[in-house]
Amino acid sequence: MKILPTCMLALILATSSTSALAGTPINETRDVDADARIDISNVRGSVTVTAWDRNQVGIEGTLGSGNKGLEVVGNASHVEIKVQSAERSGWFNWDSESNVEDSILDIRVPAGVELSIETVSAEVTVNAVSGRLIDIDTVSGKVRVDSNAREIEVGSVSGNVNVNGQGERASVDSISGDIELQSSHQDVQLETVAGTINARLGSYREFSASSVSGDITLSGKPGSSGLVDAETMSGDVTIVLPVDVSARLGAETFSGRIRSDFGSVSESQDGPGRSLNATIGSGDARVTVESFSGDLTIRRE
Repeated sequence: MKILPTCMLALILATSSTSALAGTPINETRDVDADARIDISNVRGSVTVTAWDRNQVGIEGTLGSGNKGLEVVGNASHVEIKVQSAERSGWFNWDSESNVEDSILDIRVPAGVELSIETVSAEVTVNAVSGRLIDIDTVSGKVRVDSNAREIEVGSVSGNVNVNGQGERASVDSISGDIELQSSHQDVQLETVAGTINARLGSYREFSASSVSGDITLSGKPGSSGLVDAETMSGDVTIVLPVDVSARLGAETFSGRIRSDFGSVSESQDGPGRSLNATIGSGDARVTVESFSGDLTIRRE
């Protein structure tokens, strides 16, 4: 006679445990201005932001169990969306974050909004948002931006960053994450320590890239008064220039090699070192490439 109550108790406990582990559905809407500022914060999981044709912010997804809740505050000109993580208190809760599940945010916004997104390990995807600024900071989450926003700023520690679109300025920095840029931004600034940089641009005004050990690759056409500055410590640099480019070219390395379709490479008479100086066409743009021990390659497209 005691077997039935015991089974029922086990079933109740299992059901309760499953309910506790299941994420909480999210479905909220806020009216906003077409050019509102939207701030989004999520520690782990994912954040996807997509433009639509409504002057509203639509928030869907799942709040992972272990989080305190989803906070949505602000007004028509400024909305803040934040996943509230569980608070840690005392020595016995040092591993509390391991009990927190991923929160998935799928957010729709007007195309002209200004975006600010902060994550730790959550992946970030932004599609078709074309406002004044998209500003993203992450630690290890991957970032993918496909946007015509006027300015894009991305900071990452170890997550890879991929940017597509066109605009006025794109700035990306990382520690070990790779940077992939395929765009028509006029001013581009890329920086990494150990990640690789691969930039495929259209016509641009200014490009600067630096790394310690990561390789740098650039293709595109600098404008008539354009500036290109690429430098590494031990990484290789490859610059691909179109056949109709007009530029003054300068390349220098201490112990690496230089290969160029333009001009002639000179060996240092006083010790290690190679350099290249050449004028292509009327020499309108300025292209400078430097590496301490990496190889430098300048190719005609």
